[in-house]
Amino acid sequence: MAKRLPSLNVLNVFEAAARHLSFKKAAEELHISPPAVSHQIKVLEAQLGAVLFRRLNRALELTPDGEQYFQEVQGALLQLHLATDRLIEKQQPSVFRISSIPFITNSMLIPNIQSFKDEHPDLRIEIQSQVHRANFKEEQIDVAIRHIKGNEPELHYEELSPVLISPICTRAYWQNHQPNNRTTLDHHRIIRLSVDPNSWSLWQREWGINSLPNDELSLDNYQAVLDSVVQGLGLAMGYLPALKTLLQTEKLMLPFPDQITEFGQLHLVYLKSEMNNPQIQSFQIWLKQVISDISDK
Repeated sequence: MAKRLPSLNVLNVFEAAARHLSFKKAAEELHISPPAVSHQIKVLEAQLGAVLFRRLNRALELTPDGEQYFQEVQGALLQLHLATDRLIEKQQPSVFRISSIPFITNSMLIPNIQSFKDEHPDLRIEIQSQVHRANFKEEQIDVAIRHIKGNEPELHYEELSPVLISPICTRAYWQNHQPNNRTTLDHHRIIRLSVDPNSWSLWQREWGINSLPNDELSLDNYQAVLDSVVQGLGLAMGYLPALKTLLQTEKLMLPFPDQITEFGQLHLVYLKSEMNNPQIQSFQIWLKQVISDISDK
């Protein structure tokens, strides 16, 4: 009986050709030539003693025998793939993938992630620090940390914390540049995060700051912005509560501590179908506690 069983390679070729009803498309999927697909099908038909395809002028059809064989082979191959995947996954640690805004990665996740890892020693954690919004299905993301809420019907947005904004600088910088008129910042340099075009204008409107200086430095990542502020190069927009720890060290200060503006919400995002996933729920509880601890400092 075993000698009559076609090879797995031939069955994969047949399944692709039957699914596409095209030798050409099957060849493209399998990265072989169309003549190679045709040859494999002829070998299979000779081995089985049955005609599987009707070869028409510009089309391909399954015969009744071919249709029945396709349904059974496709199901069997699927079971083989699933069995193989389960076995491989069993041998490997589970992976928990987090997509996060770079600034949140640096200020919240990296300093605290070891405590989450200690709670889940068998979990391999991967953090993708990126500005663009992750595609959950294509990138196999478990959770994402986002500032702006989308309207994707398949995603759940869990509110974590309000995002608050106010300018930041070093104490030395502020002592040297305190304006006599607090409604203008004409004598300062503004250090902007290029991917955030809205925070300065929002803060400016709310607190009646009439003008911003022409002297600006624009940078494309927030760590570079912070480094520039620490070097005393100017004023940057600060985001709370993520900056709370850095402000506690007194490296930086809020020159306008009474002028703080709400700037949306920080969200933990995941697929609605995964709402009862214990790993996601555990991470959500952990992250909320981290934010609470930072906010209470």
